[in-house]
Amino acid sequence: MTKDNSIIEGDGNPVEATLSLETATTVSGAIQAIVEEFDVQPVLFVGSGLPRRYMGAPDWEGALKFALEAMGDKAQPYSYFAQKFGDDKVKIGTAIADMVFEWAWGSGKDRFDAALFEGGDSHIFIKTLIAEHLDAITPKTRNDFGEEHEEELAALRDIRPHAIITTNYDSMIELVFEGYEAIVGRGVLRYDLNSFGEIFHIHGMTSDPESLILTTSDYDNWHKQSRYFAAKLLTYFVEHPVFIFGYGLGDPNVRTLLQDIGRIAADETGLVGNVAQIVWHAELKGGPSQSEVVIDDEDDGRQYRLRVFNVTSLKEVFELLSARHELKQVNPALLRSLAARLMKLTRKDIPGGNVEVDYATLEKVVQDDKSLPAMLGLTFADTDNKTHPFTIGQVADELKLKGWNAVDKLIKGIKAETGVDLRASDNRYHERIKTGKKSATRKWSHESVDLFRNVMAGKEYKLRD
Repeated sequence: MTKDNSIIEGDGNPVEATLSLETATTVSGAIQAIVEEFDVQPVLFVGSGLPRRYMGAPDWEGALKFALEAMGDKAQPYSYFAQKFGDDKVKIGTAIADMVFEWAWGSGKDRFDAALFEGGDSHIFIKTLIAEHLDAITPKTRNDFGEEHEEELAALRDIRPHAIITTNYDSMIELVFEGYEAIVGRGVLRYDLNSFGEIFHIHGMTSDPESLILTTSDYDNWHKQSRYFAAKLLTYFVEHPVFIFGYGLGDPNVRTLLQDIGRIAADETGLVGNVAQIVWHAELKGGPSQSEVVIDDEDDGRQYRLRVFNVTSLKEVFELLSARHELKQVNPALLRSLAARLMKLTRKDIPGGNVEVDYATLEKVVQDDKSLPAMLGLTFADTDNKTHPFTIGQVADELKLKGWNAVDKLIKGIKAETGVDLRASDNRYHERIKTGKKSATRKWSHESVDLFRNVMAGKEYKLRD
């Protein structure tokens, strides 16, 4: 849940403008084009729209009204606070939190655990009320969501995202993505992101009511740390396609986070090309459409642009993002365990001399190409992945460029000079490798890296057949 009132529909967005994409003329094609530039699963940025859609969770205003109702006739109506503070829901929330504090120490004392009165955050009482309410309405199992959105939730589950970032307090998303691990609040700053299957609750979670970002002091503290969060999550926003669901981007702290990401990941035009917002509408005249949202950077006056896809079917979008078949059966907890053990092995055990080496086994691995993969439970990559090993992001790394957008610019430059679009066919520089019935990824060869390096240096080059 966030301060933003908008749910899945795109109300309250800032500046919008029409957007045309050279590589795709349809919304589905444009989304697929973003996905194909990366050989990794997407990251989802999930707002309050999804729990409101799937389990009837309240928006920010609804949660504050629930807290007022809990106080009975002791509380002023919500309209009193709305008239006093206008549309500033952080100030409204803070004022209601102060009122709940006074009520808790008076006639409402029996409503709370005695431990909550022993120092700490004076706003813990409203946070506890809201956390308990969200826990009460959250389904206990996957089967408790009901049939209305059953197929849509199944398609969402099949995405198997690399990670989820959310400002929601509730645990609904953990039910959808079974086996993913919740990382709460400041725990994100201490967490190793070289893994898979995490859900980052950057505004806190109901399992720890004190962690909830709700009042003015909470938001002020979060704002001070937002750049640390942005730096910590930068790997996701640079190396993965990121799709935003359930936001209207009206939450000032979410916008601050995206500003910080824009400073690092935006191209020279201000476009953050691998981050896109999905906005669901019950109806759309003319069908699905593309637009842009512009986020102003108050610090340096720049503007950052995100692509916005207006759709009438979330299920179709989820299916476009669906994981390759072999990833659908992967156990996220097992992958995290393996990654953690590998990190410990390379960072601590080996340097510390704590590993006993079986040289006979190592010799066999050296002599037999199949031994190491068998040891690790892996299968060989196909020949296409051997000849074209790089994603476009990895090509950028090889060329020491800032992000895949810079490589995309080189590709378009070659097309302008020679008339040859390297991505239009499979060739010695590029291949479109199928990863499933409907999915594919674009890969690049070592020869393409050499080609791009020559182009960057201004040297003459000749495309080979």
